[in-house]
Amino acid sequence: MARVSNWNPQRYDQEFANAAMERLREAGEVIAEAARAKCPVGTVSRPIYKRGPYAGQPWTKRDAGALKKTIRVVEKHDQHGTPLAKGRNIRVYAGNYLVYYAKIVEYAGQKFLRPALASVKSRIRSILGG
Repeated sequence: MARVSNWNPQRYDQEFANAAMERLREAGEVIAEAARAKCPVGTVSRPIYKRGPYAGQPWTKRDAGALKKTIRVVEKHDQHGTPLAKGRNIRVYAGNYLVYYAKIVEYAGQKFLRPALASVKSRIRSILGG
């Protein structure tokens, strides 16, 4: 049996972490693509309300396909802008301030995120090497 001398596993920690994050990003993009394909697209577009209690509020505007456009993959960073070392994670988000109804559509209307994850599990396993 060969002996390994001067082995320093900490030297390769960053390389392993970068490779793992790249695989997670790729898996997140696969989920986001599937979610965009399953996302319902509305047919109604309307401008910002001009009258009433919410007049002028930007979130009252609706655009067809706005929910689909907000599906994105995000890598969490700490307050200094560096990726989190301990909780390395990639998240797939849908919605934002103007498209606040993403959660309503997912949980009450037409599900699109969870079925997207379920439909690409085998691809994710192959990407992550499991």
